[in-house]
Amino acid sequence: MTETLYIRVILDMVSNAVDRPFQYLVPIHLRDKVKLGSRVLVPFRSREMAAYVVAFDQEPLVANVREILGVQDFPLLLTEFVELSYWLSQKFFSRWIEAIRLCLPPAGAVQKTKSIEYVQPLLSKTNLLKESARIKKRAFRQSLILENLASVEQGLSWPDLRKKTGARRQSLLSLVNKGLLKVEKISCEDFTCEKKIPGKIGEYEKLSLTAEQKTAWEEIKTGIGGEQKQFLIYGITGSGKTELYLRAAEKVIRQGRNVLFLVPEIALTTQMIEQLKIRFPGSLALLHSNLSQKERYEQWLRVKKGKARIVLGARSCIFAPLNNIGLIIMDEEHENTYKQSESPRYHTRDVAKWRAAYHDSVLLMGSATPSLETFLETKGQKVKLTTLTKRVKDHLLPSVKIVDMRREFKNRNRGVFSRALRAAMEETLSRGEQIMLFLNRRGFSSFLLCRQCGFVMQCPYCDVSLTYHLSPEHLQCHYCGYRSAVTDLCPKCKTSYFRSFGLGTQRVEKEVKNIFPQVETIRMDSDTTAARGAHFKIWSDFKDNKASILIGTQMIAKGFDFPKVTLVGIVAADITLHLPDFRAGERTFQLLSQAAGRTGRGKLGGRVIIQTFTPWHYSIKAAAEHSYMDFLNEEFKRRKLLKYPPFSEIILINCSSPLKQRALDSAKKLKKKLTENLTVAKHSGVELMGPSPAPLFKIKDRFRYHLIYKGTNLQKYAKLIRETIWDFSLTSGKEIRITVDFDPLVML
Repeated sequence: MTETLYIRVILDMVSNAVDRPFQYLVPIHLRDKVKLGSRVLVPFRSREMAAYVVAFDQEPLVANVREILGVQDFPLLLTEFVELSYWLSQKFFSRWIEAIRLCLPPAGAVQKTKSIEYVQPLLSKTNLLKESARIKKRAFRQSLILENLASVEQGLSWPDLRKKTGARRQSLLSLVNKGLLKVEKISCEDFTCEKKIPGKIGEYEKLSLTAEQKTAWEEIKTGIGGEQKQFLIYGITGSGKTELYLRAAEKVIRQGRNVLFLVPEIALTTQMIEQLKIRFPGSLALLHSNLSQKERYEQWLRVKKGKARIVLGARSCIFAPLNNIGLIIMDEEHENTYKQSESPRYHTRDVAKWRAAYHDSVLLMGSATPSLETFLETKGQKVKLTTLTKRVKDHLLPSVKIVDMRREFKNRNRGVFSRALRAAMEETLSRGEQIMLFLNRRGFSSFLLCRQCGFVMQCPYCDVSLTYHLSPEHLQCHYCGYRSAVTDLCPKCKTSYFRSFGLGTQRVEKEVKNIFPQVETIRMDSDTTAARGAHFKIWSDFKDNKASILIGTQMIAKGFDFPKVTLVGIVAADITLHLPDFRAGERTFQLLSQAAGRTGRGKLGGRVIIQTFTPWHYSIKAAAEHSYMDFLNEEFKRRKLLKYPPFSEIILINCSSPLKQRALDSAKKLKKKLTENLTVAKHSGVELMGPSPAPLFKIKDRFRYHLIYKGTNLQKYAKLIRETIWDFSLTSGKEIRITVDFDPLVML
């Protein structure tokens, strides 16, 4: 080590003004403690701040370099994460500290949470609902607390209850003081539902592979020891992709290397845990948001100390501090949930490719409906395509029937279910089999409308209607979280002609209970899975045949394997189809195909009924025919003609302000700056469009305008775009917010 040691640090502060490395001098007594990735305490202007070491220098870069004050904790960032965080910040237009925070342990270095507050009712369900109705008009939040507690078998944790109701602590304490509720502190460890998952550890049935699986397995084995490092398993639902994942993981672990296993939804971890726990006893760590903060930190620490060989989780799991990675598995690689919606707006697939290259490991992606971007990459040499066209054990794909809901309407059927779907449900239940009903919208209905004057209940902060929820009854905005009590009179014309329109999972559930009052039904959406352990309970209850019908959103459309499910009903196939987004057709095809794949996975066979008002659409027809290639060919034609991804790249720039005119003026000025600074792009087929109002024009009380770059090789202009936007934001005023999303998956 040289006599004088200098370091460059990134301040732990989210601000454009300090989004660059600052140099400091390390005093002699701290030299042995400072490492790359260390968290240090530095003087900055007139205060002390935490910072992360990202580089070492032997010479001063500025005059009068100040000394660091101390070293905090242990090195939190692996060398890999220092490099990864910088790459993330540059590629996805974020501040470096935002990328660094993705790589830090949950809730910081020391997790002190040892218990959680649990709210339990002291009244029966009936009395809770009576009290809720009595106080609803004068104490709406308190009534929501009571109704939520009445809707569950046991109590709820206070964080979950607060999230579901938007209530403050004073509302809770008022109910406690009245003797209606009690609050207990329970150890976080008592909430760990994963520990209760059954299975004989280390004992499992060795499945024989089909001919297609054997071919795929030989290719993957060659890749594990060779040069081909990226694979896409395009396999129809039920074709045995999971068995290939598990065999690849076994081989890598036997070689002494480790495995990252990514799934798109927390709901899928429960089913996967069961298989991994049996196959890899004592080697599994979990990293996902449904664990308590204490549990997440303990799991993170296990991984950091090398006590786990395989790490399972959703999107954020890609930042697990796992060394010596030999395999990264990305199940359902097409899913939108792999894209982060907040800065840094990274895609997990891109980060997985970066980490796989860093560790010289295999990236194994799988899907029955691969993203167009990944499938196009298989045309070259970078990604190896392996195909599974048949289900295991000679199970057949389900038969699919498309029901034209326009005809149902003409025949005066105003119900949720077509005559064909209702008859199929009756027949399925009579045989003692199970049903899954899919609708990608939670709540009871889309909106409340006055039939007298046409007034629609809108969110005061967003340019969207409030969704009507039945149990507990309230109106809610699914963008900003605003909640309101349901009113009997129209606020505009003061008449009582309010009526709910549209569909939601709650309404489907109510309709099912009206038609089949004796049948046990479970609903799975973000409302019913907010409580800890809810995913596991719903999954295990349905698996154990405690319910005959499972109703849900996209949570139930992927990954689940229930052999007794012989009927899938897709209640409204059009919900995602007509969004103002060029990926709407792709998203619809993927959801329908994945939902249809939940049936016919056992000896009993299966069938699917798709209800739609647009039966002629190519996405719906291709899904009904189980033909990914038909959809792919049609979608490729359209994307290529319009120069949309994957045949181009897109950068979405969002300018927002509480004032509509300020938002528009700022977007115009920014476009002018970008046009002046990127004159080279004009000659490279790069187009800058806008500004135009965002499809969701107002969100969280801010008006939004879009600028859109479209072209090829946009990444080479990233630095110039970034610098222009950063400089502009420093002078545009605090009320103007500018966000940048490279290759967005949602254009709303």
